[in-house]
This record gives sequence, C-alpha cells and structure tokens, in this order.
Amino acid sequence: MPPDAPDGGPSRVRSLLPGRKSLWATVAILCVVGGTVGSALRAHSVVRADAAEARRTLHASSVEVALRLKLAIQHEEDLAVGAGTFFANNPNATPAEFSAWAKWAQTLRRFPQLEKLALVTIVRPGELPAFSARIAGQTPLEALEAAKTTPASIPNLRVLPTGTRPYYCLTAVELARESREHSPAGLDYCAVTPGMLLARDSGRTTSVPVAIGHTSGLEIQVPVYRGSAPPRSLGGRMAAFVGWMSEVLAPGVMLEAALKGHPGSAVRIRYRTSDSHILFTSGSAKRDTPSTATNLHNGWTVRTFGTAPATSMLTDGSAREVLIAGTLLSLLLGLFVFALGAGRASTALESRDPQEDLYDDLTGLPNRALMLDRAQRMLARAGRESGLLVGALFIDIDWFQDVNDKLGEATGDHLLKIVAERLENVVREQDSVGRLGGDEFVILVESAARGARLDSLARRVIESLHKPAELDDFGPNFLVTASIGVAFGRYATAEDMLRDARLALLAAKAAGKDRYTLFNANMRSVIEGRGVLEAELNAALQEKQFFLLYEPIFDLSTRKVVGLEALVRWMHPKQGVLLPNDFLPLAEETGLIVPIGRWVLEQACSRAAAWNVAGHAVGISVEVTGTQLNRDGFVTDVRRALQQSGIDPSLLTLEIPEHTVMQDVTAAAARLAEIKQMGVRVAINDFGSAYANHSDLQRLPLDFLKVDRSSLAATDDEDYRKWLLEAILVLGRDLSLTVVAKGIETEEQMITLHAMGCALAQGPFMGDAAPAKAIEALFDAKPAPEPGELPTVDPREAAQHVG
Repeated sequence: MPPDAPDGGPSRVRSLLPGRKSLWATVAILCVVGGTVGSALRAHSVVRADAAEARRTLHASSVEVALRLKLAIQHEEDLAVGAGTFFANNPNATPAEFSAWAKWAQTLRRFPQLEKLALVTIVRPGELPAFSARIAGQTPLEALEAAKTTPASIPNLRVLPTGTRPYYCLTAVELARESREHSPAGLDYCAVTPGMLLARDSGRTTSVPVAIGHTSGLEIQVPVYRGSAPPRSLGGRMAAFVGWMSEVLAPGVMLEAALKGHPGSAVRIRYRTSDSHILFTSGSAKRDTPSTATNLHNGWTVRTFGTAPATSMLTDGSAREVLIAGTLLSLLLGLFVFALGAGRASTALESRDPQEDLYDDLTGLPNRALMLDRAQRMLARAGRESGLLVGALFIDIDWFQDVNDKLGEATGDHLLKIVAERLENVVREQDSVGRLGGDEFVILVESAARGARLDSLARRVIESLHKPAELDDFGPNFLVTASIGVAFGRYATAEDMLRDARLALLAAKAAGKDRYTLFNANMRSVIEGRGVLEAELNAALQEKQFFLLYEPIFDLSTRKVVGLEALVRWMHPKQGVLLPNDFLPLAEETGLIVPIGRWVLEQACSRAAAWNVAGHAVGISVEVTGTQLNRDGFVTDVRRALQQSGIDPSLLTLEIPEHTVMQDVTAAAARLAEIKQMGVRVAINDFGSAYANHSDLQRLPLDFLKVDRSSLAATDDEDYRKWLLEAILVLGRDLSLTVVAKGIETEEQMITLHAMGCALAQGPFMGDAAPAKAIEALFDAKPAPEPGELPTVDPREAAQHVG
C-alpha cells in the first residue's frame, strides 16, 4: 500500500485533525455560552439578594432612628415638665435663681438640641417697674428699697413694638446657648405671636417654626400654672396662670444624632396637629429612594430614607463583578477545553496551584489563615521598631449555641453578620477584624506602645454589641453580649499571641461573661492545672475513685430518719478527699458531669433499694445539675436507675437548683413532667436564691422546697432569716409543698423550725454526712441524734466504702 493511501498512514491522521479541532471548538463555545448564562443568572440572584438586604437594612435603620428620635422628644418633654414645675413653684424667680437651677440640672449639656429656654409672663403697664427690677436680678424688697432712695436705679424697660396696651407678654428669665440668641428684653410676644392667650385659656401646648441664625428651628410654648396640675375650669386656669414655658430647639442637631451610624441615610420628621404642620429634614434623599414611615403616636411622624438599591446587573457593583468574573472564567474554560482537546494543553496553559480562599464566605471578613498572616507581619514590624506594640482581642459571642439550637442556623448566621458589621464599625482603619470560625472573632491592633489602650477598645466593642439587634421571633430587641480576651506585647509568633488572648477569653467567660479580661501569666498555670484536673477526672471514673456519703433527713415530729441525701466525694490519689465544689464545676464545663451524675444516681438508688429490702423504708435524694436535666437522655438515665435497682420510684427525689429551673421555666416544666410520670418526686434545691415567684412554682410539678437557712440572705440578722423562713413555709402550705430546712446547726434552730410548722430538716446538728454503714445505726434510733452522736468521717475510712 502506498504511504499516502486513504486507508492509513500519516495522511489519514492529518485529515482527521481539522474535524477534531472543530469538535473541540464547538465544545469550547458551548462551555463559554453556558458559563456566561450561568454567570448572568447568578448576577441576577445577587441583584435580588442585595435588594432584599437593602430593604432589611432600611427597616432596621428606620426602627433605630425612630427610637432615637422618640427618646429625644421624650427628653425634651421631660425638660419642659421639669422647668414648668420649677416656675410653678417659683413664679417670681429671678434670672439668677433660674440660672442656678439650669446649672444644677445641666440643661445645656444634657440637651444639645436646646438653643433657648425662657419663661414669658403677662405684665401690665403698672407692673413694668417691678418687672424691670426682677429681670435685673433684684428681689421685690430690694427693688422697693431702691425706689425709695434712688428711683433712677430701677431699670428703664422699653417695650417693643412701642405703644400702650392693656398687657404685655415679656420674657422674665431666659437661658440661651449663644448670647446672640437672647430675645430683646422688652419684646411683646402677644403683639407678634397671635393665639398665645388662647393657649393659656385652653392649656394646650403649641409648636411654631422659628429661625435660628441661618437654619430652621422649632419653638414649643407650654402654658405653666401654679399647682401640680392645670385647673379644669377656664377661670381657674386664668387665676393660676404663671406664664408660657418657651423652648427653642434645633431639630437638625437631633436628626444628625439619630442618623449617626447610618451613612447614606436621610430622615424627615413631621409634626402635624389640627393647628400646626411642621417639617424638618436631615440628609439628602433622591427621588424614588425607598423609605419607611414610623408613627410616634404623639403628633410626630418619622420617615427614614435609605439608599436606592440597584435594579440591574449593570448598576449593582457586586452583580457586575459576578457577571464579568463569570464571563472571563467561561472564556478561560473554553480555551482550556479547546487546548486540551487539540492535544496542546501542556503548552497553552501553565500549571498553577489554586489560590487559597482567604475570606470568610458568610461575613466577608478575613479568615483564620489571613489573620494569622497579618498578625505575624505585625509582630515582625514590632520586632524591628521598638515604638510599636501589637495586641489581639479574642471575641466570643455569649450563648450563641442557644441561638442556633432554639432559633435555627439561619438566625445564627444573621447574628454573626450583625456582629461582624458592628466590629468593623468600632475599630480604626488600620486595625484588622477577622472571623476565626464559629462565633469566634479577632481584632488585631498595631499602635504606638505608649498610646495603646486595648482595654478602651474592648469596652467600645462590648458597648457596640449591647445595642439591640433585630432577629426573627425577637423583633429589634434581641440583646447581644460577648466575652473578650485581650493580649498584647512582644510575641515570637501569632499563634502564641492568640493563645494568650484565648486564655484571657476563658477567664472572662468563667467570671460571668459579657466582659473583657486582660491576659496575665498566671492564667497559663491555671489553665494547665484545669487540664490536669480534667484528665484526672476521666481517670477517676475508670478507676472508681468516687464514693457516696449520706446526710440524714429527719421528721421533726417523730425525730426519726425519713430520708437521706446522697453526696458525692472524690478520693483523689494525691490530694485526698475532694468536696463537690472542687471538681463538679469543671465536670459541668467538660460534660463529665453526665457520666458522674449517672453513676451517683445508680449507686444511690441501689443503696436505698437494699435498705428498703432490709426493712428500712427511707427515701433517697440526689442532686441534679442543669446540664443533666437539659439532656434528652436524662429521663432514660433515671428510668434505667429505677429498673436496675428495683426501688419504688416514689422513694427517689431529684433535687434541681432553683437557678436552673428559672433559666427556662417552660422547658423545665416539660422535662420535670416526664420525670413525674415515672412516679419520681421533685424538689427545688436552694430555694430563695433565684427569685422564683408564685406563678412560676404553680407551673412546675413539685413536691418539696429545700431551703438552706444560712444562704437565704447576705446578712447576719437572725430575725430577718426567720421572717424569710416563715414566708417560705406559708408559700409551701399554699402550694401544698413540703419544706425541708437545710443547714441546721443548733438545737434552738431545730426547736424554732418545729414550732414554725416545718416538717423536715437536716444539717450538722441533726447528723453529718456519713458512709452507708454509719448511717444504718440511725434507722432504729427513736430520738433525734444529739450533737456529736454521729461518727466523724475520716477520709481514709470513707475511702474504704468506695463503690
């Protein structure tokens, strides 16, 4: 066969290449078209999302602006009431007396929108000399003496407009922010402002627009009468009339304050009554700009204008970027497909590693990788320049998991966006805000060493987060708090600085949350110690180092043991016997309280069942923490303990701390109802510490109230404690609940409790907590034990009863 025959050889291969190139060109074109269409659809969705976000932002801004204006108007009304009360009680006050009152009330500082505050009163022609003396600061007696000796000493008042009238409405006292704003001393307001006497006779407040320099202002005139309230009759109002309280306000100041933190927004506030229509604006609102109106229900209406959202992919910056980027990527993909299909991918495109995504998808903030890089660069600069100092604020939102669990992850994401925006608004331009993950944020600060005030920044962050946020199911009133750890200094690595900031954050959370804590070196040893203790707790469960003691509960009528409270102890291999306060808080934080609590429940039920088989019908009480109660598997743990031990459910009492129940009464009532269905009894422990009220207790399926008399009040007043105990006993009888008194230390206390009607009690005088074998000696005892009758528990002896 010849080399160029049509059935084989290089010529056939060359003839197929143009066809293959056409095929891959078609595929490449389809990729470009498909990618471009997809980019356009994505850009269109961005336009819709941005418009929806603009509407949500406008709504949130409108609520906040309206609330600020409403508070400002209320403050002005409070000022009018306060000043009116002053003049109602001091109708002849001199300018000096009014100035002293205004200084005491800090009027100009507390009300920045106030330009002038004055009292206008009615003066008849014959009263002009005395009125002239009054505005000159003379008392009536001083003016009379001056007139007798030197009549010329009385100031000569010139009334404007000139002319003789039956009365004049003149300014008696006046407070002005600027001296140029003082009204002429003799200006007759009734001659230039018609309707003032009608306001006096009707008792109605009037508002009129006035000029303040080159801007518009608002004058509010409030009739003032002697007494605590305006008289009901016309004659009474005329007789008790003191004058008009005149307030001149600069609404522009009030509107600018309301718009603070809302760039690009505008606001218009309108006051409309049957005889007044006043309008003030701040900011510039373009035609067709979206707006929201809010009625303040006192004649005022606020309309807030936002920025007009983009309506197309070309006018929306984000959508335009998506469209351009998508189109370019589609073109690149088409070129790549064509080159790959034509066998030239290796020369058409250079191999390159994908760029790491350095920004958080949800908030748009730098992510952990970028923040660590920035922190390392800052530390390197600080190492070269001795005048620089680098610090970090580690921020964690308090109770964020509750938001996710109860309101959903979408609401949690919305809250994260709000927090991110507020953090960006509170920092300087040179500071850096990033999201490390979850609800953890960090702020990096680089500043002159002497000027670094990270504690001030931490306070500003907390204050900015305290502003109510608008979340679904909460409206605009959801309160956000955060805990902050602060670390600064000269660190070798960014990881070291963030580690110390996180340790400070843990200390802030341990101190009660909603606060900041500065790092100190002692925190490392504390955290390391907690880590060792946590590991030892895990080992204690495996090696059965826990054991139970039992504190007897006595019937005060029969002086016999009717119940026992199981108390857990830890026989630590190095530290000896540890009390619950030494390890249960850490167990609560780490979740180890669940297996420890399950072990305590099973051991206590088994011991009580054995005693009942032996003929000792005593109940057993077990303390339950909030972590245990709120677990979905807790009811199963209780049911398993009852089934394994065979104990009568009515002999088991679960003691729930009052503060745990009060955190969510509805949820606690539902969980306790499940427990009650099994026949188990329920007690509120440490009652009186968390302000549970009568209605709360009625909603809960309870049997007992346990009261520790030593912790009822932070006082040594024994009579006060006795009064509280009496009140709790009355509450218990009203709700058919048995009250158990804890912490009985003396025979006198026991006798007093019995006389007050308390049925059950426990405490050191009644009997200390002891191992099971020591307790069994009390079952057949007829009288109550005397002090010291129960054996003292030695740690070594107690350890023998482990398990």
